[in-house]
Amino acid sequence: MRLTVRPFAQLRERLGTEALELELPAGATAAELLELLLAKQPALAPFRESLLLARGAEMLAPGSALAEGDTVALYPPFSGG
Repeated sequence: MRLTVRPFAQLRERLGTEALELELPAGATAAELLELLLAKQPALAPFRESLLLARGAEMLAPGSALAEGDTVALYPPFSGG
């Protein structure tokens, strides 16, 4: 299945793109997407433990199933106050 990943903030700058089109097996999970991203984009390695994935307004847990045509946001670590 094909999906789009949109990196935000410093991740967009590190990757040099506003969107990545990726192919994953049907039934892939957010954890599998993250592993594929890390394998294809070594610039993400420093953020490995703190990357966040979201679909719409929903933050994705590692076991969250993905679907054909999904657009997934990729967020760096952030904090607020």
